Amino acid sequence: MRSIPLRLVLALLICCIVVPAVGAPAAFAKKDLKQQASSTKADVKRLTEQERTLHKDLAGIEDDMDALEKKIAGQEKKLAGLEKEEAAIGEKRDALEARRKETAKELTVLLRKLWPIHVLNKTQRGRAMESWDQADREFTWLAAIYKRVGVKMEDIREQNAALEATMQEQKKAADQARAELAAVNQDKDRLLEHKLDFNRRIAEVRKEKLSKEEELDQVLAAIQKMEYKLRREAERKAEEARQKKEAEEARKAEIARKAEEARKKAEAERLAEKKTAKVEQARAKFTLMPMPSVPPKKAVGGLKGRMPWPVERGNVRIGFKASANPPHRGVGLAVHEGEPVRAVAFGKVVHTDTMRGYGKVVVLVHGEEYYSLYAYLAETKVDLGEEVEAGQEIGTAGYFPELKGPGLYFELRFHQKAINPKAWLASLK
Repeated sequence: MRSIPLRLVLALLICCIVVPAVGAPAAFAKKDLKQQASSTKADVKRLTEQERTLHKDLAGIEDDMDALEKKIAGQEKKLAGLEKEEAAIGEKRDALEARRKETAKELTVLLRKLWPIHVLNKTQRGRAMESWDQADREFTWLAAIYKRVGVKMEDIREQNAALEATMQEQKKAADQARAELAAVNQDKDRLLEHKLDFNRRIAEVRKEKLSKEEELDQVLAAIQKMEYKLRREAERKAEEARQKKEAEEARKAEIARKAEEARKKAEAERLAEKKTAKVEQARAKFTLMPMPSVPPKKAVGGLKGRMPWPVERGNVRIGFKASANPPHRGVGLAVHEGEPVRAVAFGKVVHTDTMRGYGKVVVLVHGEEYYSLYAYLAETKVDLGEEVEAGQEIGTAGYFPELKGPGLYFELRFHQKAINPKAWLASLK
């Protein structure tokens, strides 16, 4: 395993220790790692170019070696031819040698024949010849033999000279081929050594390049890890900021909602007080009007628990509750649209007009300071000051806003104080 550079170790430590703490030091560490990555990339590029150059040089050396190997192959082929020729010359030499030996053998035989004659001639000097014809024959015979001996000796000399010249030429060619082959082998050894040196240098460059690439991968991995942590930190801070903003907006919205509720409540209380004040003012006017003279049989005081309903068909949806806010001083009845509204007892019309917050309203005074109020009427059928009988139609039911449909609001009062209609009406529906 290759050793990790010290700068990379320091950068990794910064990733593991500094990044979670604060953003600024992490940014500096990231910048340092990026600078290191840029430097390492430059080193890798430089080593790659160096490796390419060495490969080009090595390719040139290999081309030279290929040429030398072809040259060596040619020299070896030439040497093989010379060796073959030398073998042929050796065979020729052997043949010449055999011929020379045969010639020498014939020459020996001839010389052996000539030697006694030569000795005889030397000692007798022709005295042994019986006649001139014999002497002439012997002389002619001897001359022929001498000539033949001379020819044989000349053949041997020429054959030896030719053989010697051939062997010298062969030796010279073989020595030249061997010298050329030795020189080519020397060049080949030199180029091979050069090639091995280049391979060693390429291996060193490749090793250094791989080390730099590994270092670069580790630095890039550290940068990626740091960027991930920085991104996660930024996302966390953004999420915290978003949640804080939402909480602040929710708080402001809650404050605004409560303020709006308080405002609406205050407005409702103000309107209720205003409406109550107006109703009280209206009722105060009614008290100024003279009470009708009510026969004893029609007096309201005797109708408690037996008073008829103001409508024949209706359901109580809003009950009497004077302590509510705003207070409910009467009952709200849900009815059919256009339902006739009738007087609950004999009385006199003291109000038949619109009243703010109650629509069209009819108010009857029944004597003994009893009043009945009929609100949210679609139309009225009585006139101011008119006396009406119990059960007489005084109008028709209209739209009741709180019930979001047709309905009737009904009140009973005694001495201007609202009383619960439940104790007076015949029964609750």
